[in-house]
Formats: sequence, C-alpha cells, structure tokens
Amino acid sequence: MKRNTFAKAAISSLLVATTMVGCTGAAFRPSASAVQQKGNPAKLAIAAEKALADRNGDKAIAAAEAAVQLAPQNAAYRQILGRAYVLAGRFASAEAALTDAMTLGDNDARTIVSLALVQVAQGRADSARSLLLAHADTVPAGDYGLAMAMAGDAPEGVRVLSEAIHDPSATARTRQNLAYAYALAGRWKDARMIVGMDLDPLAANKRISDWAQIAEPSLAPQRVAALMGVTIDAADAGQPVALALAPAGPAPVEMAAAPSDVAPPLAEQPEAPVQTAMVETAPPVVEAAPVVQPAPVRVAARDFIIEDHRAKPVGAKARAKAQNAGASATQPAARMQQVAFIKPVSAGASNWVVQLGAYDTAAIAKEKWMNMAGRSSALAAFPVLTSQATVKGKSFHRLAISGFGSRADAVTACRTIQSQHGQCFVREGAPGATPQRWAIATKGRQFASR
Repeated sequence: MKRNTFAKAAISSLLVATTMVGCTGAAFRPSASAVQQKGNPAKLAIAAEKALADRNGDKAIAAAEAAVQLAPQNAAYRQILGRAYVLAGRFASAEAALTDAMTLGDNDARTIVSLALVQVAQGRADSARSLLLAHADTVPAGDYGLAMAMAGDAPEGVRVLSEAIHDPSATARTRQNLAYAYALAGRWKDARMIVGMDLDPLAANKRISDWAQIAEPSLAPQRVAALMGVTIDAADAGQPVALALAPAGPAPVEMAAAPSDVAPPLAEQPEAPVQTAMVETAPPVVEAAPVVQPAPVRVAARDFIIEDHRAKPVGAKARAKAQNAGASATQPAARMQQVAFIKPVSAGASNWVVQLGAYDTAAIAKEKWMNMAGRSSALAAFPVLTSQATVKGKSFHRLAISGFGSRADAVTACRTIQSQHGQCFVREGAPGATPQRWAIATKGRQFASR
C-alpha cells in the first residue's frame, strides 16, 4: 500500500498525535553517541525543539542526543529525544527514550500517549493499554479514547469518546476521533454518521474509504505511522548505548508508574522474549499455606500493571519466528539497560516494593509468579506479597516483591526487570498485604518463595 494513502488517512482525520510530531522521512545517522559532547544542554534542547517544529528529524536527533549526553538525568531532554526519534520513525529508540523520561518523572500526557502509540507499533498493544489505564486521570479524554482504540480496545475508546463529545469543550477533532474509534471497532455505519457531522458527503465517504484501507489488525504499525505522520525506519537498532539511563545514586529517584502487562525477567532464559504473547507453562501443583484474605481497598488506577489474559498462547514455530523478527529491536534495549540485580536484605527491609502485575484472581497471580520465579532464581529469592485493590469498581489481585533496603534498591531492581523486557513499578507496600510461601520448582531444585 502506498505511503501517501496512509498519510492522507491520518492527516485528514484531525487525530491527536498529528499535533505532536512531524516527519522529514530522512534516515538517521548516529552522531551524538560517537564523541563526548560539549556545550550548553539547555541551548541544545532549544535547538532540538526548533528542529522538531521545522520537522527536521536529523537535526532534532543530533541536538537532543547531545543534550541528553550532557544532562542524562534531565527528564525533559529525554522526552524531546523521544519525540525526535518518533519524528524519524525510530519507534524502538523512541520507546527507550520516552520510558526513561517517565522513569525520571515526566508524566506529561503527550509523553504517555506517544509512548503508548510506539508500543502499539511494535506489537505491544497490551503494554500500551496498561500504560494508558495507569494514567487515565492524566490523559485528556479525547486523546485517551483514541489511543485506547489504537491499542486494540476500540469499545473502550468508543465509550470514552462518546462521553467526551458531549463536553462543551469538544471540537471537530473529538468527533472525528470518535468516528475513527467506531471504524476500528468495525462499526462503519456509526463511523460514517459521525464523520458526516463535519464533512460534506463526498469528503466523508473518502475518509471512510481511507480508514478501511488500514483497518486490518495486522496493519497496526502502519496505522501508528500514519497517525503520527512518519515513515517507519526498519533499520532502527535502538537508542545508542551511550545514552542509556544509568541507575541513580543513593538519593531517592522520582519514578512514574510503569505500564503494561508484566513479562518475566530473563536473567536465566537464553531466548529473546516474544513481543505479542507469552507461552504459558503449567505451574507445579503445590498447595500454598492457607491465609486470610484482606478486604479490598480502593486505590488510584495508576497503581496497576494489568495483564490481558485473553491473548492466545503462541506456538513454538510462531514464537521462534517472532523472536527472529524482533531480535534487532529488542536486544539493543537489553544491552542498554543492564545493571546488577539487587539482592533481598535479611533484616531491616523498607516498606518499598516492586509491583509485577495486577490480575483478575488470586489463582492467576500465583500462576504468573510461578512462571516468573521459575525462570529467574534472582527474582525468586525475594519475598512475594499479594494484596487486593479496587479500581473503577473492579477488584484486582496485586503481585509484588519486597525485601529492599531502600527505595533506591527497589528502583534499581525494577530497572533491571525492565532492561530484560519485563514490566514493573515501585510503590510503597499496601496495608494488609499478605506474604506468600509458594514453592517454586526450577531446574530440578525446589525452594520456597518467602
């Protein structure tokens, strides 16, 4: 399919991301990572912003990478770098930069939506949905609804946007976002009706036709590229290693809630992870000691990483194929983020925990822990906690590990998990959390999770 078809479909739709980025279509050639940069990072950031406004991808990346190299702990510079990578169609690099920006405390709605969209483009729609759900109170409804529809939950996008168009501040863009969500949900008559509110019949029919050409689920990367007005750079090998976010010092680090469904750390797993769905293995049949379940507590939506259990297991052949196809994009990310794994303290543990996921039932939480801990003895060494919480009327069972001497240790452990393609975030322990003693079988050995 021709590139201009995608561009017309997106640009004419008044969609959210077209206000975020542009595209020069030029290929990127690494420069900032080759030599030690000198200069004023603030001025370099301003130059990068100007290049973004001019849609000059090469210049924006060069200036932003130089600014990040000079001031690696500045969240704003990493956000600019992420936008520059998006502009060049370098989605793997953009995900690393935007994730680093959020780790450093950037919770801007534009950052969240951009990160969610690049995750969708890389086949990680579950992660994108979890990210959006965790920041539902931050992202404007018009943007949240469209991004959720792009991430594969078109009914939720329709629901949110159907309410948003009745707000006095709603614009033609909000209505067209709803129309696109209808199209992604397969409700073409509704989509045509909403499109016709702002366009004449001929133009409305043309828009529906354009959307239909990129509506297939397999065309998610092209939909994202069209929405953002960029050309995908298939040769993107990831953010330069020199720009990897190093672990913070002893001082506490502001950390944003990390999105997406949890994937297990891969310290002892030789194969690269599949980005679409994990192959589930049956856990050992071990009876846990009976515990008294605490009453659910209400928490904010951002306290969650929720896994989609509707995904079908991937067969061995499909898994191998996906691993080969995604190796060039996933391996650089792992190399960039490697840090030593923190070990649990024997006494004097802090109240900080690393949450690994939130699940519909306690049985699913246990099953997921068995799979994760069975693949990584380093992870299994930590005490595991479960707690119940309610978000928007729905109860979830949260899975977390404890035993950290400080918040900084918890942050370092979480970064290690993320560097190996897992998902997690750091929070304070929930009152009434239940310690679990689940026996783990791994490589012929059994040991209890404390």
